Amino acid sequence: MDIIGVIDKVEDDSYDGKEFKKVTLKDGQVLKVKQGREGSLKAKWDLLQWGVAIKFTMAQYLGKDFVKDIASVEGALPPPAEPKILPEHQEAIDKSRQEVRKEIAPQAIGMMTKEIGDMIRAKYLVPIFGKDVGNELIKWYRGQALGITQIPFDGKDLPTFE
Repeated sequence: MDIIGVIDKVEDDSYDGKEFKKVTLKDGQVLKVKQGREGSLKAKWDLLQWGVAIKFTMAQYLGKDFVKDIASVEGALPPPAEPKILPEHQEAIDKSRQEVRKEIAPQAIGMMTKEIGDMIRAKYLVPIFGKDVGNELIKWYRGQALGITQIPFDGKDLPTFE
């Protein structure tokens, strides 16, 4: 009997002073890869890496299954499927991204406001970020300045930058 699987985790373990590898496959199945006769399996332990597809040749001894041999099976598995986001999960993903954006530290906002102000005064903003992004950053900077100072202003009659 053969088991083909992709390795999810490899742990060093021992029993009665003998080392072995405890291999967990992506499907949750756990296999113990011992040293083998005269260290034949131990010599192949380097194959046991995360994400690698391995063929485990199984055998029985006294009614118990054990790993008799291991081999890499590159190209034997189909390419991994592209992950698909279900529509019902997309809303939760979008919401979590928005929540992350809301949690910007006040110190970071203050530092960015100062840096953008310095770049505006030095006339570096548009050359660094381009016209469109530069103009958006200027609008953001104005909003920060007016919001912090709490000056009631509707945004009319402000000069535009080209």
